[in-house]
Amino acid sequence: MNSTKNRLHDEHSVRLAVGLTGYALQIPSEAILSAAARDHNVVRARQVAMYLSHVGLGMSLARVAMAMERDRSTVAHGCHRIEDMRDDPDIDAWLDLMENKLREAADVGQSGEGRGLSQRPLQCRRPT
Repeated sequence: MNSTKNRLHDEHSVRLAVGLTGYALQIPSEAILSAAARDHNVVRARQVAMYLSHVGLGMSLARVAMAMERDRSTVAHGCHRIEDMRDDPDIDAWLDLMENKLREAADVGQSGEGRGLSQRPLQCRRPT
């Protein structure tokens, strides 16, 4: 059961990185996660999401690979490509910002601030 819980946590963590990356680059999360998407921009976004999951969230390459349904060597290659791009100061600053935003979002989930919402259904009330 614990391994299932860890796997789900990893999948949620990667989806957080994918969502942030997709939002920032205006690429749908579904395209980033798709095995069939080969467009250069989608591939680069996927590599950014892998990198952010690994570096920003501290996930191992193997855990990122499993959560993204990729081979570990594919994740390693993607992370190396993004790391090489950090030589550009603008890209480096953007990736720093993305890492910080991802950590902030992950911290909200870790702190339990939203956990009460998942325990009961949300109800919308009309103004009276």
